[in-house]
Amino acid sequence: MNAFHSLWTLPGVLRNQGRVDFPDFELLTAILSALKWKENNGSIKLITDTPGALFFKEIGMEGLWDDIDLSLDDMDVRINPFLFWAAGKLFALKKMETPCVMLDTDLIIWEKIDGLKDFEVVAAHPEALNPFVYPDPHTFLFEDGYTYPENWDFSIAAANTAFLYLKNQDFRDRYVEAAMDFFLHVKTDGLNTVNAMCFAEQRVLPMCAKAEKQKMAYLLDLARPEQQSLVTHTWGYKNVLRQNEAERTAFCKKCVRRVMKDFPESAHLITENPILKKYAE
Repeated sequence: MNAFHSLWTLPGVLRNQGRVDFPDFELLTAILSALKWKENNGSIKLITDTPGALFFKEIGMEGLWDDIDLSLDDMDVRINPFLFWAAGKLFALKKMETPCVMLDTDLIIWEKIDGLKDFEVVAAHPEALNPFVYPDPHTFLFEDGYTYPENWDFSIAAANTAFLYLKNQDFRDRYVEAAMDFFLHVKTDGLNTVNAMCFAEQRVLPMCAKAEKQKMAYLLDLARPEQQSLVTHTWGYKNVLRQNEAERTAFCKKCVRRVMKDFPESAHLITENPILKKYAE
């Protein structure tokens, strides 16, 4: 199964005074994510922009992926990178041939995944409609006469897309276009960046799937802890890693040990990496 990571550097560059924002702990999860996917499930490419490709080349990681695609050089300039920091993922998704898997760099799939082709859509897991993350959709205001499609069901759970399998190109295109319509028409004054991005990416998907009768499933059931051995996702934990140096060091060393144990042939990704080599000493 073909998968991809993506990195749109502009949001991080704008936040970090011109520097690509990709910290050490996420470099290590990206390495494990790509290596484990190739070991068990198929090929994986990186879809990024020129600054992203140069960043990975400078630190010796360009060989991690089977291919590096610069399609995000062509990101729609109308999309606000501060508000829609993950829009690059959806733009990259539209550049892939289906069936394919969109995989976040902070998510590791440890085992072979079977049964994806039994469904049209498979996301990581459902998410309850917590109003702090997913407020009433009618709190968003729009320009240019935009209105939500009448066949969207706002009562269904959101879908976490840190992992996303899509079988059909036509549905892929309509999902991405629906998210882009939201990006381009929502009024941005006072807009909460988490609320807006999560709506466009993670509420639009299951509503589109239901409206178009796409058979949808989830990789994980969060009520079943025994399933967690399949996936590591550091999303919420990253705030701890940013703020706690001891925790960050311990995590990075643990990742390095796992790379060295499972993929000794790829040790150079760490030992020759100016950001990561200190964790191998």
